[in-house]
Amino acid sequence: MRIHYPVVVIVLLCCAGTCPAADIDWTKARAEAVQLLQELIRIDTSNPPGNERAAALHIQKLLEAEGIETKLLEVAPARANLYARIKGDGSRRPVILLSHTDVVMAEPERWSVPPFSGEIRDGFVYGRGASDMKGTAAVHVTLMRLLKRLNIPLKRDVILLAVADEEAGGAGARSIIENHPELIRGAEFLLNEGDVAYVKNGELQQYGVDVMEKAALWLRITAKGPAGHGSIPLEDSSVNRLLKALNRLRVWETPISVPPAVAEGYRIRAALQSDPLLRTAYANLEKSLRNPALRQKLLTDSTLNAEVRNTLTITGLHGSDKVNVIPGRAWAQIDARLLPGETPAGFIAKLRGVLSDPGLEIEIIEGSTPTSSSANTALMSAIRAVAARRDPGVPVIPTMLTSSTDSSKFRTVGITAYGFEPFKMDDGELDRSHGDDERLSVENVGFALQFLYEVIVELN
Repeated sequence: MRIHYPVVVIVLLCCAGTCPAADIDWTKARAEAVQLLQELIRIDTSNPPGNERAAALHIQKLLEAEGIETKLLEVAPARANLYARIKGDGSRRPVILLSHTDVVMAEPERWSVPPFSGEIRDGFVYGRGASDMKGTAAVHVTLMRLLKRLNIPLKRDVILLAVADEEAGGAGARSIIENHPELIRGAEFLLNEGDVAYVKNGELQQYGVDVMEKAALWLRITAKGPAGHGSIPLEDSSVNRLLKALNRLRVWETPISVPPAVAEGYRIRAALQSDPLLRTAYANLEKSLRNPALRQKLLTDSTLNAEVRNTLTITGLHGSDKVNVIPGRAWAQIDARLLPGETPAGFIAKLRGVLSDPGLEIEIIEGSTPTSSSANTALMSAIRAVAARRDPGVPVIPTMLTSSTDSSKFRTVGITAYGFEPFKMDDGELDRSHGDDERLSVENVGFALQFLYEVIVELN
């Protein structure tokens, strides 16, 4: 049963058009968000093919029932974005709440529950998309409903975007920017997926706010050579050429460069370290990485390594479909991630030098330019103010996401975009995002809802 707040309750709780967070029944609000999360999980939006239109229609129905302005924006057959807006007085520029409604594929035989069941077990909602990112979508939608019901006075318009196709190219976000720019024109801030609140040994360590992202550069490297029978080896075969080039690629140590947000984030982390060596090293990461012995030790941390250099991962190889045939063509797919300041063209030029084989073809499957936003904004101040009230002494740290999201697309049109989902996560929970038995705790849904409500009120 969906929960609605009677008008009499609103009158009792909210005086003169305001409603402090302490006066809201957050248990009921959390139950509403959890129910919506279950409903969204049960709409299979695995991408491909997507089918996000069904999720967008479901959200639209809920928001229109509250009297919130919405638009269904077609992206492709059976695929759509959902736009909604609550108007403020216009004295400040709008803020956008961005989520995506598509999810990655799931292998049901590997799960302990059906991946599209939305089952609640031991305090967790299970299902594909629970944490990436239908949980955040449910929080955003419930937040919009609260703002409207409680008639919260706003200086900024609050815009909700639930978009298609984030997991496989970002056609949904691009469609808004290219085909409906008037809907986001003038927006100052955007909150999206990205970083979270980190827990270690049951203790909250820090809030991470992604202010910059590496860019994905997906490549296909193709080698050609003579075809033949597998019984007679050919030294210059396509497979041999490709393997030689890939071995050079595998051992390539890309140059180290420490982005400002990464340096600042580790400087703040330094005070949290019990190891004196790490405390000193993190205080000035750029200087520490110039020390060969210290650099070798620090870069055993695979996350830190990815934060300070361009990276490449060989993710696929293809040659002949028959074991006794030497193919005339072999190819590899490469997932490269570029630091801010790098361009796809510049990186590919360096890559060609490393591969040392001018006959290889390099095809861009998908490519973009790294983006960043200032960490010195009213939105960051609002996040820090709420964190200080809720968890005194826990730092809010600007970070760089080593993967990429739709935030990069909105940064290119002048919107300050932060990746911030205030879910309290340990490493085990984070690892489930695209994995088996993906889940999100009921407690986290409620915590994120209240935290983001307070951020929006603070920002206004």
